[in-house]
Amino acid sequence: MFRSSKNAECVIILSILLFLHPIGVDNAPASNTTKEPMKSLDSEWAKDISQQAKAAEIHAMLNTKVDPCIDFYQYACGNWYRHHPAQLFNHLITDRFQLIASAFDRRLQLVLSEPRGHDVVETKLKDFYHACKLVEKDEVRYKVALQRIYQEFGKLPMLDGEDWKSEEFSWWESVAKIQHKYGKQIILAVDIMADIVNNTGNKVYIGPPDFSISSGIKILSTLQEITTVQHMKRFFGIEETKGTKITKELIAFERALVRGGSDSRKGLTLHDLLSLKSVGELRKMYNESLDLAKFLQLALGAERVPDYIYIYDEKYLNSVVKIIAETPPHVVANYILWQMVQPYIVDVKKGNMAKWCVERTKKYFGKFVDYMIYQRYKDPDVEKEVYDMWNEVREVFRSELRGNKLDWIINSTRDYALQKLDAMKLYINSYESENFTAEYVDIELTRNNYVENLQKILQRESSRKLQRQNGPVVPLEAPEVFTFTPVYNVLENNIKIPVALLQPRYFWGAHYPQALKYATLGYLIAHEMVHGFDDDGRNYDKLGNLRNWWDEKSTYQFEERRKCFQAQYHKYRYDGHQLRNDVSQAENIADNAGVKLAYEAYQRWLNAQRSANVTGIERSETFSQLHFNNEQLFFIAFAQLWCDDVQSFFRTALAISDSHAPGMYRVIGSLSNFQEFSWVFKCGQDAPMDPEFKCSLY
Repeated sequence: MFRSSKNAECVIILSILLFLHPIGVDNAPASNTTKEPMKSLDSEWAKDISQQAKAAEIHAMLNTKVDPCIDFYQYACGNWYRHHPAQLFNHLITDRFQLIASAFDRRLQLVLSEPRGHDVVETKLKDFYHACKLVEKDEVRYKVALQRIYQEFGKLPMLDGEDWKSEEFSWWESVAKIQHKYGKQIILAVDIMADIVNNTGNKVYIGPPDFSISSGIKILSTLQEITTVQHMKRFFGIEETKGTKITKELIAFERALVRGGSDSRKGLTLHDLLSLKSVGELRKMYNESLDLAKFLQLALGAERVPDYIYIYDEKYLNSVVKIIAETPPHVVANYILWQMVQPYIVDVKKGNMAKWCVERTKKYFGKFVDYMIYQRYKDPDVEKEVYDMWNEVREVFRSELRGNKLDWIINSTRDYALQKLDAMKLYINSYESENFTAEYVDIELTRNNYVENLQKILQRESSRKLQRQNGPVVPLEAPEVFTFTPVYNVLENNIKIPVALLQPRYFWGAHYPQALKYATLGYLIAHEMVHGFDDDGRNYDKLGNLRNWWDEKSTYQFEERRKCFQAQYHKYRYDGHQLRNDVSQAENIADNAGVKLAYEAYQRWLNAQRSANVTGIERSETFSQLHFNNEQLFFIAFAQLWCDDVQSFFRTALAISDSHAPGMYRVIGSLSNFQEFSWVFKCGQDAPMDPEFKCSLY
């Protein structure tokens, strides 16, 4: 599509340079003071270079040998793997968000590498990071500290042999004590968070934990087994043959636990899975095999046991008792204590320690990391763009709800949907209102003992969680997730934008056509907004309480449209396997509606510019180096948001385990349901990207 191939090569080089080192950001000298955004892109020459670089980046991903009306993903992303191969970089998957996360990590690593300053909390982060990096240089001290961890809660059968006594072992007492002190959830997870029915107070929840070593995918299971055996040998001196036997027992035990829970593919909602029960009732149900009253006393503290708790997935709880009764006690004991030491395991390839320690710092100081990076690189102009886009996209959806396109929804239900939409808020995860000095005042970290530091952090976090029960309402948070992708919080009815997304010129920029901004930022915001009205979000009211506010007729119509998406996406094949036949279609619903709402918002903006006779609007909405009109650029930018490369061994795992469709079908599925796409690219009526029957909900 370029008019000069020689010029294209030069611009691609410039694109790489700009991508790896955004002007005025990564090259800016770091300090502990807030910086004004540098204006190094103000000159016409710099603007032109910036535009050429972006055009080169777009062009480099295209495979113009593919007909866009046959497979638009391959057309838009066909050369992604050449520039970002998963195999070459030793990543399971490469995609756009990984690139943004890497850029964020580079900024964070620069800050963590600065000399310690006067900021007390920042100094604690730097001490944690420094101690983490020292593990590589002092493995003897690390191994000693690692072995002390499990000894706090008794003997380990795999190490202590005959000295371990089964009659002295109670699995649920061990699990409760570990969770109380360090917050590590093993076999049974106890959480304290907002009451799902009435979020004006907190409630205790008990259910399955997040499992780590039980993948049913053959290649993943093999790698998990090899890694676990290596860890047992390296850190605890367990001979390989013995380690292999123990590992197989642990994996088999955890798989049994996973199978004991409800099948996620059935689309069960929280309403289906949650049941409120009295502690007394639960004690009678399980008798001595699992004394839940005593378990909760140990896990929460005797004075904190409530009269009623929520059981999440009662099927799982029932199966746990049965599975443990059928499993040799030494296997259960090995599993519990092996799981307990997992947060402390450090297994990093040589040369990757600094990057790994950056990840650990984000994991355990997530909110402060976002705050710290935000203070250094914040740009009021970029923030304004985010909030303006939110208002535009929300207004489009508001118009849809008021208009005739959604006449299948009864007026009373539409009226409440509008109330929920009006109540929905959007925030940037800057955490400027947090008092981090007070939050971290009670934790002292060293510069030379990573394991000890991590113990202190986990103890502090566990103590803070336990105090939630009678404290202010606190939704369940995951700062390490917020760092990378926008998130809709169904319990608060709000959208949180990660600081990483504000980095300049990755998705959109002041000197790029606005079509790119609407296709990326606009779509991402619209996608999250629609989650408030998908097959899960629609079960919550405007205050975030679990409540059915849909009338019967509208519910029936919703279900018929949801089934269309279920059938459509289940027919898609990825690496030879059909996608999951999930009842839940939340992500596909959000993808389909999100791109439509973003496109309509762009059309409204464009029409407003034309009505105002803005000079050069048609020219500024295209790249002179590319032969695409502005509408085509919109769809290309949307598609390239989902470019990825997945290592061939793991494609099957992705197809059958992820609730999101693979990137190619997030593009193909959404755009083949969108008639405007076919018109823009002039697709024939028999083209695969323009099927006769299209799924649509919003």
